[in-house]
Amino acid sequence: MIDYAKRYEERKKRVETAVANQQPDRVPNVLRVGTYPIHKAGITAAESMIDHERTCQAMLDFYTQYSYTDTASISNFIPPAKVLEALDVKTARWPGDPKGLDVNNTYQFVEFPTLLDDEYEEFFLNPAGFWLTKHLPRTIGLLEGAADLDYVALVCGGAQRLLSSPANIPIYRKLLEAAEENQRMMDIVAKYSEKLNALGYYSISGGGSATAFDMLGDTLRGTFGMMPDLVLERDNVKRALDMFVKIHIRQTLDFCQSTGSKYGWVMLHKGFDNFISDKDYAELYWPYLRQWIEALIDHDITPVVYTEGSYNTRLPYLKEVPKNKVIYHFEEVDLQLAKKELGDVACLMGGFPAYTVTYGTPEQIDEKVKETLDIMAPGGGYLFTTGYSLEDCPKENMEALLEAVEKYGKY
Repeated sequence: MIDYAKRYEERKKRVETAVANQQPDRVPNVLRVGTYPIHKAGITAAESMIDHERTCQAMLDFYTQYSYTDTASISNFIPPAKVLEALDVKTARWPGDPKGLDVNNTYQFVEFPTLLDDEYEEFFLNPAGFWLTKHLPRTIGLLEGAADLDYVALVCGGAQRLLSSPANIPIYRKLLEAAEENQRMMDIVAKYSEKLNALGYYSISGGGSATAFDMLGDTLRGTFGMMPDLVLERDNVKRALDMFVKIHIRQTLDFCQSTGSKYGWVMLHKGFDNFISDKDYAELYWPYLRQWIEALIDHDITPVVYTEGSYNTRLPYLKEVPKNKVIYHFEEVDLQLAKKELGDVACLMGGFPAYTVTYGTPEQIDEKVKETLDIMAPGGGYLFTTGYSLEDCPKENMEALLEAVEKYGKY
């Protein structure tokens, strides 16, 4: 009979040893399987955002069948379709949405400026009021009426009249519908997470966040608004980043405190090689990311920094952190260069090309895993996973990947 409690402790020790940049008994396999189990269960992407029970069962079935990985997660962090529809979210497209996206398409983010070119001063004068009367109505169709909200009257005693207005009843009904659906999904995920934990899997999940630069670029200005601002509104950009870095830190610490997670994740959207200049990265991107990293370390939380895109020219900056306290997860990087630059600084993770699993052969996967581990495994401090979460791929390729990590991950 399998001792799952013992297996959990073995996995936990293996992962935490690598996270501390030391050598465990073998290379931890922390593969992010993404939507692979859902596809293999015959569930469309659209169905996975509605039928939470069936989706979670598919994830649990995968980890029950394949026990190669040291970590596991039930949630894929995609919100329920009914929530997005009830709120009329304008910053996303999702599989099978009312606008007709294919049922097996990927979830998509839609960027557009919600802080217009001449609104920086209004935003700085009253950030909460701007968010309530400008940003939310521009991104959530259900709240378009909030654009006419008399914010001053609300502050000065008009809350009772405003909140009890019969005109708000349709909004409250939709908000309640969204909240109940979100709670339903969370309850199902929690139930299946307990079942997953009972199988002895460790977890390094910790929610997701965006660093200060990306908060401004993704959320308020959009990429096409943000790029000219680096020249035309540089002082305002800095003022905004000084605000957002505090929000970013508070957001992550609150999440970790409420969930008990010892890992805080950040996804870097706009910092990859050549997207912004080295000067801009050094002045506007890295300092705020480093503040977040150091704040988490001060609270005994491990920052997991996911570097989207190629990250070769940014490696020297990533060295400027307390040693052996950070995980850097790479989508695309020169593995030998990353090992040389950061091998004695932080735990490294990822870097294995997901497209090899999707489009390669089992033989090619086996060869690539060996090549990757020959570079990254020596000395410890490496967590194996693909550059980004997997979607669908041939079953024989998934099995070849898991078996190759098991075979070549020994010290």
